[in-house]
Amino acid sequence: MQNIEKGLISVIMGNYNTKPEHLREAIDSVLAQTYTNFELIIVDDCSTDDSPNVLKEYTDPRIQLLFNAENRGLAYCLNKALDCCHGEYIARMDTDDVCYPERFEKQLAFMRANPDVILAGSFVRFIEGDGDIPTREWKMDIVDDPEVYRIHLLFSNYPMIVHPTWMMDRRTLLKNKIRYTEKYKYSQDYAMLVACAACGKCVIMPEFLLKRRRHEGMVSAQHKAQQVAYDYEIIQEQLDKLHLVLPEEIKTIHHRFLGMRRPMSFRMLRWLFTIYRANRKYHVYHQGKLIRVTLARWTRTVGYTLLKKV
Repeated sequence: MQNIEKGLISVIMGNYNTKPEHLREAIDSVLAQTYTNFELIIVDDCSTDDSPNVLKEYTDPRIQLLFNAENRGLAYCLNKALDCCHGEYIARMDTDDVCYPERFEKQLAFMRANPDVILAGSFVRFIEGDGDIPTREWKMDIVDDPEVYRIHLLFSNYPMIVHPTWMMDRRTLLKNKIRYTEKYKYSQDYAMLVACAACGKCVIMPEFLLKRRRHEGMVSAQHKAQQVAYDYEIIQEQLDKLHLVLPEEIKTIHHRFLGMRRPMSFRMLRWLFTIYRANRKYHVYHQGKLIRVTLARWTRTVGYTLLKKV
């Protein structure tokens, strides 16, 4: 196992054509952290704008800059950064978001107080475009039971642990050879969560530690269809352990199942019972929790339907 420097946080970022003002604000928010024992590894993915020159403006010795010879995608950049890490913990950060000053201090204290946690994220506040004043808050559902969270991931990346809020235990990543899956170009965080959840506890801290910037260039805005297609592949990888194939006619319902509020199809109920039978045979998930979580969600959609008719 690689050498690990206790107490050091390795912050990893991938840059590609980020607006200079956004990039500076993101980096400055890292450098302004109340916890100062960190290294910041930024991989530029062959940007064609002025952002590489912005990166070169920084002379802080904690910053390490790496430049790709060709564009390879975010997952490749993050793996390249992982290979250069020395820290006990790894923090993710995007080049257009903003950390609150006490983010690292609070996440480090949380990770040390909860050694069973392999990955911790947080609530986020959204900022719009070039603004810096939050327009709304996002408090994701808290799932404390790691087995229940694994069950959630069988259907989708829900409740989402927002990628740039992550802090990960590097020792666990190394021990289990967990890395980003480069073929899932726009869903690498979902695949990473599935891998981490199989080895430890992934949680959302009920605190606001990041301002998330929303703009037209976001992956979820530009590449939504391809992102969903990758999500289906990640779901199928999990279903492979149950020796099941996700039916084409139910893909969308399966993917939206845990967040859906509209009336639920009886096809989904039949599909759930197919999953239960497979799990009884192959013992991939805790059967009781699988049934309770999924039937509770299906029943709630029936409740929504009845309330609309009242």
